[in-house]
Amino acid sequence: MRKFEEIIQGKFVYNNVSLSDVAEQFGTPLKLVFLDLIEKRVCNLKTAFNTAIKNESYKGKCLYLNANKANYSSDMIFTASKFSDGIETSSFYDLLFTKKLLQSAKKVLQNKVIFCNGYKQKDYINEIVKMSEKGYNITNIVDSLAEFEELIKSKINKPLKIGVRINLESLYHDENEETQRDRFGLTKDELRVVLEKLKTTKTLVFTTVHFHQRGFSFEQEKFYKNLEIAFAEYFIPMKKQFKTIVNFDIGGGTPLPANSDFDYNSWASGIIKYLKNNCKKFSVNEPNILLENGKYTVKDSMVNIYKVIGEKNTDSKFAWRIVDGSLLIAMPEYFALGEEIKVEPLNLLDNEKIRSKLAGLTCDCDDVYFDKSLGHIDLPKILQNQNLFIGVLGTGSYQDSMSGRNGVHHCLMPEEKRVLTFFKNGKRKFVVDKELQTPQDIYKSVKLNARNLKKFF
Repeated sequence: MRKFEEIIQGKFVYNNVSLSDVAEQFGTPLKLVFLDLIEKRVCNLKTAFNTAIKNESYKGKCLYLNANKANYSSDMIFTASKFSDGIETSSFYDLLFTKKLLQSAKKVLQNKVIFCNGYKQKDYINEIVKMSEKGYNITNIVDSLAEFEELIKSKINKPLKIGVRINLESLYHDENEETQRDRFGLTKDELRVVLEKLKTTKTLVFTTVHFHQRGFSFEQEKFYKNLEIAFAEYFIPMKKQFKTIVNFDIGGGTPLPANSDFDYNSWASGIIKYLKNNCKKFSVNEPNILLENGKYTVKDSMVNIYKVIGEKNTDSKFAWRIVDGSLLIAMPEYFALGEEIKVEPLNLLDNEKIRSKLAGLTCDCDDVYFDKSLGHIDLPKILQNQNLFIGVLGTGSYQDSMSGRNGVHHCLMPEEKRVLTFFKNGKRKFVVDKELQTPQDIYKSVKLNARNLKKFF
């Protein structure tokens, strides 16, 4: 995939858009959402796999599922779902959200498949059964033995498609750590119980074997080791027992394109060749390959933009550059989980650089950003009558959910103005989706009014 970051005439250009020009036009703090980048992500990866399938004369299909949990903004999920083959849900409320989405955009999304992951209580299971009987193309991925027993007891009037998530040893630990297992999926002992009961259960149709590749960064050796274990030790034996199995779901963990020249065509080709060769070796039919992508789909589609509004010089080694927002709120994954998120100056790039540290507008000593290895970040010097804009890149996945969209934020920082950009009739459009959060919006959220407080008097 082509790189989409470049410097043109001293300005940082992202996906062919000068971010500082957008900041000048709409003001800051600002969130800019590239809906066209979501479309590109989905279509490019589908094309890579479909090309590999054609080249290898592979008999299965590629099904691209959007993982809702990465970002619940309706415009972003709609765009991702429109170009995907289906949707992956992770909770009861996620499934209800998906049902509402499909009803609201029936003409566009009516043929989408649904795959349901996560630990399931009775409400989640019942909704899956209900939607299946109403005609939704839905598959329940069994995550626990308790869930399977609940399914067995449920009154199911129409055969329900199910899959199993297998519990693999975690292969992304450090060399000095003991091998660990995460909490998801079924162990081999639990699978034996499930498979034995499935042989005599007519209401459940076993269609899918699923494993999930977790990780912030793609590690090729570990990915293929997981793939080989899941396919050879689990998929093949189960496929030989159940002819109804038609899907092999490799989950998420797709390499992210922002910081690399990763060759997605070679990656897809390698996976398809591996599956084809091993299906031939073990004399089984070639399955559909399922991809559950959330972070890959939406991470790079959003950028937070701030303006440097002040400078403090309490340290002789660097200058504190204060922005008109909160870095803690902009990228909670960075602070909580160590997720890599790029922060870049967006203009004045031909100016002299000075050692700096960025700080948010909150009263919090942790609301800062700099290169940990250097102890600072190099930023352009600001001359008279100049504005310097800062971009926090790749905030499209999980940041909104973790910091709380439309809610109350740390130190009552207002939520940024939200601008959508997309192509219509061949021209790029910019639409203000939400204005900067006002004090009145915050008062409403926390019920700060005389009527509410009166009951405590």
